[in-house]
Amino acid sequence: MYLFTILGTIRYCFVAILLVSLWSCSSIPLAELQRPATEPTITPCLESPLAVHAKVLATTTPDKNYVRLLEIGNEALLARIHLIRSAKSNITIQTMIWANDETGRLIIYELIQAARRGVKVQLLIDHLASEQNTEIACFLAYAHPNFHIKVFNPLAGFLGQLKADPSTLDKLYAVIFSFNRLNQRMHNKTFVVDDLIGITGGRNYQNAYYDKAQGMNYKDRDILVVGSAVREMKESFDGYWEFERSINVADLADVKRYQKRGIYETWHTWDSFQLNGLFDDISIHANNSDLISQIFVESLVEVDKAYFIADAPHKTERALFRINSRSKVTQELADLASQAKQSVYIQTPYLVLTSPAIKMFKKIRKQNPEIDMRISTNSLAATDSWYVYALSYKQKKTYLSDLKFKIYEFKPLPGDLRSFLPNYDRLQARAFSMSEHRKRWQETQSMTVLENDQGDNQKPIFRDENPYLCMHAKSMVVDEMVSFVGSYNLDPRSENINTESGLFVRDNNFSRTLKGHIKADMRPENSWVIARKNRLMGVNETNAMLVDFSNFLPLVDIWPFRYSASFELIEGKPVVDVDHADFYKNYRDVGSFPNGGRANFGKEVGARGTKAFLTFVKPLL
Repeated sequence: MYLFTILGTIRYCFVAILLVSLWSCSSIPLAELQRPATEPTITPCLESPLAVHAKVLATTTPDKNYVRLLEIGNEALLARIHLIRSAKSNITIQTMIWANDETGRLIIYELIQAARRGVKVQLLIDHLASEQNTEIACFLAYAHPNFHIKVFNPLAGFLGQLKADPSTLDKLYAVIFSFNRLNQRMHNKTFVVDDLIGITGGRNYQNAYYDKAQGMNYKDRDILVVGSAVREMKESFDGYWEFERSINVADLADVKRYQKRGIYETWHTWDSFQLNGLFDDISIHANNSDLISQIFVESLVEVDKAYFIADAPHKTERALFRINSRSKVTQELADLASQAKQSVYIQTPYLVLTSPAIKMFKKIRKQNPEIDMRISTNSLAATDSWYVYALSYKQKKTYLSDLKFKIYEFKPLPGDLRSFLPNYDRLQARAFSMSEHRKRWQETQSMTVLENDQGDNQKPIFRDENPYLCMHAKSMVVDEMVSFVGSYNLDPRSENINTESGLFVRDNNFSRTLKGHIKADMRPENSWVIARKNRLMGVNETNAMLVDFSNFLPLVDIWPFRYSASFELIEGKPVVDVDHADFYKNYRDVGSFPNGGRANFGKEVGARGTKAFLTFVKPLL
């Protein structure tokens, strides 16, 4: 009786933080689209050099795979737009997030154009993390007979109705009475055109993933693939499409009401989708066959072996607190890491290890004490999830002392910023323009806010518009032989709750290339290195014991003095590892949360508070 009372109380306490965490990845609705003044036009199908090349390869080497990393957001978007315009028979897209911003609307516009050409379009999006607007959902549900859209696991709200735009009451009802279902999301990302060419990785459909956002932009990674792995991607998509929790948008209760009343608008033209001039260049480049050939065809490389793996859609039917499960992707990654002989390089936005993961890495370390295990992840200043970072912050001693990880935390403004974000100067100029707008607007208003320049002339925003980067790539390289690029984060959600997917590649040259990208992100100009604090002899040992004791406490972690800190290379000093005798001579301690200041003050307060009092929510985040 008391146990159930305690669990019930804890569930109600979770409501606030879970609403924050579950909606943190979701999109913020922007402008309502306007009715077009002109009739729609149908764009002709492109003759794509990439598609032609893919057909030749499919005929001559049907069991081989050819790949190309997509490191830059603008390139990743260019590839998608070009492939959509060149599609002849079918397009399938699976994603966690579709946002009603310029990039999200561009993708919808291009997909509808393809549908009007006779291409069968299937779009499967996770409901909770994406745009929730009944009028837009109704438009998409009836945009064209060839355009098919489903939502994965829509929220079952008050009275059990499934809606495109659930009310606050529906959301609270779901949190309290059907939390297991609410908490289980589809994190897969796949993009397949004509069963010939596929893209998978970490990118959703929102400005921030394609170097188009004000403020935070994601440093992400996709992989373009031609070959047998594309068939595996398509088979996985088909399984999700037919899954019982993938619901046609037209079948949602509020969409039915809107359609019956005929009160929704429709949009057809480029101008009506309010793209705000962000894609004029990319629209031209997507039609340039020579450019596409140069960027994508000539850089495709054959690999020894590649295979696509995705969790089964019914993975999400597991119990809420089952923390020792092994999904398909989790098991494949664990097996891969366990076979390592020399090195394991991992890149993940979030670094929160479950007990089974810690046990696995301890076993790897015990079997091979000299193995080189390095992790590239976000700093607090760069992350988009301070509450998840707080849990990683609590585990730092375990990572450094027990597992002997070498950890590099990505800077929001890395030294190679313009290489990672070629669009930086344009975004910065736009931010400056918005700052001038802010100044003028404040002269006539009492609130210190700015109208959203991305098409929303109603809602004020409080965030900083200056561009910066957040690591979002998810990859692993083992022994420079086997690699993974996909959607999997090193955290409890990916391991136990969300469904995940990705491409595994067995090829030495490709693995070295991917490892090179990860190592570039780890360089001193781009990341801080995490190491034990350099205290007087005896003080470190005492502090370490107190940190362990505080970490052991079931609900709180109140010891204020941490085991580790972030370190920065001193100018003119050579780069050395944290276990080198000269490390503390060559690097200076810049604190636990460098690059803080007013902009990140809220993040720091939240992270410290979560680390101290809310780490029991770890299985959910």
